[in-house]
Amino acid sequence: MQSALSPVKQKTKKMKENKEAVGLPEAEKPTRYDRIKETLAMASQLIITAPLKLPPKVVIVARYVALALGVLEAVESAAKDRREGDEE
Repeated sequence: MQSALSPVKQKTKKMKENKEAVGLPEAEKPTRYDRIKETLAMASQLIITAPLKLPPKVVIVARYVALALGVLEAVESAAKDRREGDEE
């Protein structure tokens, strides 16, 4: 007599059967500009929070890059909100 599969095992079995690639739709893929921004943000945060003693000029530049990226994101967000407000 075969025992019923637990819900977790059933889900795992379905996941193994589904071999389709999952990705973002073409319109949702990040642009090169977005990837560069994200990479710069990660690099600057890594440098700022590094446990190693880095030269002060490197840390200062990383802080300015992080600040500039934050300002850029705020401006882009405000512009996007304004465009969405105009459409309504």
